[in-house]
Amino acid sequence: MHRLNGISELMALADYCTKYNLKTELISKEEHDALIDPGNEHGAWVLRRDGGIRLKTTSQSGEVVFSLRIEDNIWDGYAEHVADWHRFAENSKALFQIPSKTETNWFV
Repeated sequence: MHRLNGISELMALADYCTKYNLKTELISKEEHDALIDPGNEHGAWVLRRDGGIRLKTTSQSGEVVFSLRIEDNIWDGYAEHVADWHRFAENSKALFQIPSKTETNWFV
């Protein structure tokens, strides 16, 4: 069992799922808990946790590959990061805008 420790790891997971055409969906705590072996020490810890986001990842054939719980702050940070990239994609020239002559006093 692996714990996601930050936005970069969640982004890597998203890339992995895209690369291997895995389907990922949000699931309830109850559905996630049913996938955990209570005899697994790390799994038992997850069973006791409230909050967070729970994901289930399945193959194209529908077989569950893995499920995991993500802390709210990591999920929220990822969502903000993705939203920033969508805004950037809508106006990608914004990165290269040159300040007007009246805005150049910050160069001095």
